[in-house]
Amino acid sequence: MANPLVMVVDDEVDVANGIANLIKDTNKYEVITAYSAKEALDNLAKNKVLFGLGGNKVRFIFLDIKMPQMDGLAFLEKIRHEFGENIGVSMLTAWEDAEKWEKATSGFVVNYIRKPFKSEDLLKTLENFFSGGQDQMVLKTFERHIAKKEEFGEGK
Repeated sequence: MANPLVMVVDDEVDVANGIANLIKDTNKYEVITAYSAKEALDNLAKNKVLFGLGGNKVRFIFLDIKMPQMDGLAFLEKIRHEFGENIGVSMLTAWEDAEKWEKATSGFVVNYIRKPFKSEDLLKTLENFFSGGQDQMVLKTFERHIAKKEEFGEGK
């Protein structure tokens, strides 16, 4: 059985390549990189299985929020609409506010990792996701989503 395919989407080439190399070095995953949302959408389209009826070869995406043209949140919305919810997505960002948190966590992401991040956090995310923990990860993110709404004063 082939290793799962992971895509890293970040407009900062060094960041994207660094994450991709970290993941490749585990020898557990295949990795592709995209430096824009458009390039990522092209990669998703190229990796459809049976015209999309069989899902997508891309099983997981590490996604930056702040990108030119189409940001990560708009991209997340687009992939959930066009490719479904079975692709795991972890948001990577140096930016966090109530609006971004709300949009990201309402898009059924497995987690939300703040930059700068620890390499082990990225690898642990993949291990948990591919060991069957995706539903639990989404649930934990949803619980954090509710807690953040309260923290931002919106849960009252």
